[in-house]
Amino acid sequence: MSRWRFELLDRWDHPLRDLDGVTGGSAEIVAQSVLGGSGQLFLHRRQDIDWMSHRVRAIYQGNTEWPVGTFLLSSPKAVHTAFGARYEVGLLTKMNVIQEDAVEDRFSLPAGTPVIPTVVSLIHSTGETRIAVTDSSSVLTSALTWDAGNSKLAIINELLQSAGYWALWCDGGGQFRVEPYVDPASRPVSHVFEYGEASLYLPDWEHEQNHSSVPNRFVAIGEGDEENPPLVGVAVNEDPASPYSFQARGRWITAEPDEGVEAETQTVIDQYAARRLRDLMDPVSRLTVSHAMLQLEQNALVSFIPEDGVQRLATVQRMACDFVFAPDISAEWRQVL
Repeated sequence: MSRWRFELLDRWDHPLRDLDGVTGGSAEIVAQSVLGGSGQLFLHRRQDIDWMSHRVRAIYQGNTEWPVGTFLLSSPKAVHTAFGARYEVGLLTKMNVIQEDAVEDRFSLPAGTPVIPTVVSLIHSTGETRIAVTDSSSVLTSALTWDAGNSKLAIINELLQSAGYWALWCDGGGQFRVEPYVDPASRPVSHVFEYGEASLYLPDWEHEQNHSSVPNRFVAIGEGDEENPPLVGVAVNEDPASPYSFQARGRWITAEPDEGVEAETQTVIDQYAARRLRDLMDPVSRLTVSHAMLQLEQNALVSFIPEDGVQRLATVQRMACDFVFAPDISAEWRQVL
């Protein structure tokens, strides 16, 4: 039998006890959001909770058990009805800890600074210690400076971009992830959704496309100085099978360039340009699907084979679910073209 369990945690994510009195709520995971999502929790009574420091982990128990999200708590709002009172609690992802902390003084890093150790140090400076890190030898190719008051999350993500990493994110268990970006074509398929008697998705699904504004070229311009010209990364779509390619259209449609991109090498800035071109193409093909509760992470690659028998590969961009018995996930996927 499936059910939800909610663990009350201290500020270091240590379990304190199971949280009882939960009557409902919801959670949303959004890959393209800097903060990664949000949620809400309904309680039938106030409890001994430190709303300023305690956290809650939402755990789904089906055939297996896994954490769907680890959240900070906002102060409860009391809702009074003819049947009594209930308390609505906002849920914030742990990304808010990093976002809401800022550097107090001008923050400067010289050329040659190791990128990933600096990122880890910034995360630690917020009081967070649960981090999964993929090491890298990347160093800054030029000095960088941020003014006092800049969010530590913004600084971290700029540094990670320079090394060709994903933006910082937090998994369901509450662990911060510092990992190299992986092209969708190189990601393993996390799950196959296939039409049939054992299908785990609902029969109604949507496919949205917007063809007209899709670029087929993107230019990224790095940082330069008097002695060294900036690196320039150019990504183009010259795939004859793509309806948006130069071959198909007979002309270049160039997106507005990104300037001042911090990139250590030509490979990194080329990878950045390719990723940005792909991102600008992704909204062209969006799938909206409802499926059973599955342990999927944001940006995971899935295979979708509906009733037409055509396989579509897509990345998970949004997952939303309610804290109810046997919930479905409302998902948005970006098709990999």
